[in-house]
Amino acid sequence: MSRVTQAVALRTSKALLRGLSRKNMNKLIRRTYFVGGTKSTHNQPFRKSGLFGSGKELNFALVGGGLLVLTYSYLSPNNVVSLDTVKGIRQFTSSANDGRSNSQGSGSVGNSGGGNGNNGGGSGQGESIMLLSDNEVNAKLTNHQQSYLVERGKGVLRYDISQLPSNNPIEDNHVEQIVTVPSTTASGQTEEEDLSFFGVFDGHSGAFTSSRLAKDLVQYVAHQLGQVYSQGADILSSSEKMDGAIEKGFLTLDNDIVYGSLQALFQSPSKETMIAALPAISGSCALLSIYNSANSTLKVALTGDSRALLCELDSENNWFVKSLSTDQTGDNPSEVERVRSEHPDEPNAVRNGRILGSLQPSRAFGDYRYKIKDIDGKTLSELPEHLRIYFRSKPRDFLTPPYVTAKPEITTTKIGPNSKFMVIGSDGLFELLSNEEVAGLVVRWMESNMSPKVPCAFPKGKLPEVKDISTDSESMRPAFRYKRQQGKKNTAEYLLEDKNVATHLIRNALSSGGNKEYVSTLVSIPSSLSRKYRDDLTVTVVFFGEPSGQQPSNVDGTIILNNDATTQPKPKL
Repeated sequence: MSRVTQAVALRTSKALLRGLSRKNMNKLIRRTYFVGGTKSTHNQPFRKSGLFGSGKELNFALVGGGLLVLTYSYLSPNNVVSLDTVKGIRQFTSSANDGRSNSQGSGSVGNSGGGNGNNGGGSGQGESIMLLSDNEVNAKLTNHQQSYLVERGKGVLRYDISQLPSNNPIEDNHVEQIVTVPSTTASGQTEEEDLSFFGVFDGHSGAFTSSRLAKDLVQYVAHQLGQVYSQGADILSSSEKMDGAIEKGFLTLDNDIVYGSLQALFQSPSKETMIAALPAISGSCALLSIYNSANSTLKVALTGDSRALLCELDSENNWFVKSLSTDQTGDNPSEVERVRSEHPDEPNAVRNGRILGSLQPSRAFGDYRYKIKDIDGKTLSELPEHLRIYFRSKPRDFLTPPYVTAKPEITTTKIGPNSKFMVIGSDGLFELLSNEEVAGLVVRWMESNMSPKVPCAFPKGKLPEVKDISTDSESMRPAFRYKRQQGKKNTAEYLLEDKNVATHLIRNALSSGGNKEYVSTLVSIPSSLSRKYRDDLTVTVVFFGEPSGQQPSNVDGTIILNNDATTQPKPKL
């Protein structure tokens, strides 16, 4: 295959970080073109019988109260288990660690360019990059995209996921799982209801903590829900009991990640216990949403600075967006007040918008160095030297830990006929797009890709007007990267090239208002240099409603891979 290449010198100046004008971008870029290829995909239905066409083995375990939680990996299609073997609760899943999400890869823990409060990676001035062709840019943008059609008649129609790495390996992760729960109707009939889990995990200082969350967080929450269920409580109708189970699941997992793994390391210092302790050394934010089909409520539990948005359309065809979470950072006045109240007479507990002047999120999993001084009276200096090198020194002014907690803030929202979709994303998305822009981009995508068509009175080429009705908007950090200069006219407001709406959001987030040059440059910059200009990006979009022209009683309970909006993972060599 022939290809023409050009090396492009891109000065790594602070000007790009603040935002390049189109004129300045043109000075830096000389166009180059490559000949690219295409990829084919195929449908993979996920059926209620448990016969997964993708060849995933389901390994199931009781986690409390008769609650079934499943783990999964790519194995032979012959390894199939029934989902009907445990009384009461079954689980359906479309993905977890399926080849797209990163496992615990190699790398220097604690020293990598981190998204949340760590110094970005990359070398100094005068870096050269290879500007990718349009085909290669598209291949990178679509490489980690997935889409699923949900034919269960339980309120969720479809969900799309996409990721774009900046760190290598990507420090973000995600999870999508559906757990079914028996519910008794007023007439005494037993029916199944769905708890649909959608999570985004924004890691920092490595991928270890976010990978652990993708593997275990739903299981820990499910275990706590199972404890409530085993006591005869109706977990589907008790909002307070669900909140308590979610919070306990979060805190128990973080305790196991930090204290449990480090205790094991001190008791038996070895390569194996050191590997198990890596999620305690790195860190991760966590956003876990749970849609309850029994009462059409959506819970969002947040630890950190990821964000969840809900978009609604009223009877007069006006669009509204509201945040279902509040960024938990050293810039949030309520979080600053909380941390300082826990550490009186410590003016540096929050400094320069960061915890101890270092970590931007005020809540996170892992991050042992903000939480503990010792383990059972033993300090890190007592570990063998070959293990101590994995640990960073304690932050300055580290006096009365813990300074960081994994305790989530939980919101509950009613999903009604006007509720159209939810967007959850790592903070890398919201550094680039406002809430209104995110919602408007999804609306424009829906006009061209979903049936029936959504009403939109605004002309093509422009984003629709969306009103942000978030109740705590002052505590949310605004988008700040690559914003167009005030007063400059821009004829193109968005790009419409993707069948996957999450990929569509990522492409437009990098475009600074529809400029392909921005997308080409920002995607072309390699790791770790790219970390100076953009974070890892992880986005999930969930559409609510009932299947068009189909009654819930007629659906067959499947979750079907939408091959038009999915890129199949490459086979491992």
